[in-house]
Amino acid sequence: MRGVLFAISGGFFLTLQSVVNARISSQIGTWQAATLTQMTGFIVALLVMLAVRDRTYKQMRHVHPLYLSGGAFAALILFSNMTAVHQLGVTLTISLFLIAQLALALVIDWRGWFGMVRRELNVSQLLGVAMMVAGIILLKW
Repeated sequence: MRGVLFAISGGFFLTLQSVVNARISSQIGTWQAATLTQMTGFIVALLVMLAVRDRTYKQMRHVHPLYLSGGAFAALILFSNMTAVHQLGVTLTISLFLIAQLALALVIDWRGWFGMVRRELNVSQLLGVAMMVAGIILLKW
C-alpha cells in the first residue's frame, strides 16, 4: 500500500513540477530553470538524507558508472517537459510522458534491462497502452 501512495504522490509532484518549471522557464529560460530545479532538488535530497541520518551514502562510490547518468537524464527530462508544456499544455504533455514511461517500462521488464527481472509481455499490457493512446486522441479531439 505504501508503494501505491508513493506512486500516486510522485505523479502529483511530477504534474506540479511540470507547471512550476514551465512558469519559471518562461521567466528565466529553460536551461536556467532546469539548473535551478536540479540545484533545489539536490539541496532538499541532501537535507533529507542528513536529517534521517542514513549513512549508506558512504556506499556511493560503489555505484555502477552507468547508473550515475540518472542526474543527466533528469536534466533532459526537465528540458523536454518544460518545452512540451509550453507547446502542448500540461494535460497533453503529462499524458504523452506517461505513455512514453509505460512503453519503456514494459520494454525494460520484457528485456530485463538494468538488472530487472525479465517479465513476459501480454496482450492486456499492450492493449492498455493502446487504450491510453486512444485516450489521448480523445483528449485532444
